Amino acid sequence: MNASSDTNTTTATTPATSPVTVIGLGLMGSALAAALLDAGHPTTVWNRSPEKAKPLVDRGAQVAATPADALAASDLVLACVLDHDALHAVLGPLAATGGLAGKSLVNLTTGTPEQAEEMARWAASHGADYLDGGIMTTPPGVGSPEMMFLYSGSEAVFAAHRDTLAALGDPLHLGTEPGLASLYDAALLGLMWAAFTGWLHGTALVTSRGTSAADFTRVALRWLNGAVSGFVSTYAPQVD
Repeated sequence: MNASSDTNTTTATTPATSPVTVIGLGLMGSALAAALLDAGHPTTVWNRSPEKAKPLVDRGAQVAATPADALAASDLVLACVLDHDALHAVLGPLAATGGLAGKSLVNLTTGTPEQAEEMARWAASHGADYLDGGIMTTPPGVGSPEMMFLYSGSEAVFAAHRDTLAALGDPLHLGTEPGLASLYDAALLGLMWAAFTGWLHGTALVTSRGTSAADFTRVALRWLNGAVSGFVSTYAPQVD
């Protein structure tokens, strides 16, 4: 809660209105910022190419002139850039001058578990709390409560900002090891592509005898959601 010393007006910050900074405005970063704006969060954005911010400005975003201005605008900072080298290039100079101290950094940049662990150590060495994330949808799905977002790392950051992160999708905290979100991301994508391959093979079989892919898919989903999901749950303890 922030109170002005020279007025009688007190402005409360709640999870529904808490400010957020988004670093990186590619397709995914722009979708993240748009979802936050739609949920009512004051959102500050920064991107190397400032013209990418215009659609977000039209929706109410504030554009930071520099990364330092972006970090100063919010305690919660979401980063979604090309890779971890790009993230270090943006945040490194700021960290060296104390710009990350006291911030909650949620890194949604695609990477490996090892990169997540390195980033967590680096953030901690500069006074920031760190949460790594995996986005289990494409940009059009961001903001839907059915779409899962994976997080790992600081449990305190997740608990403090869970309601804000829920504006992006269904938030799931996997544990305190920073690399878990990246690990699950890769594992789940492997499962998805294996399922797609099986589905394509199945459609090839049934369409060869005149059945449509749509008809096959209705039956396949009923079977997958019933028997197959049950099999997987039964097999998991055996694998362990």
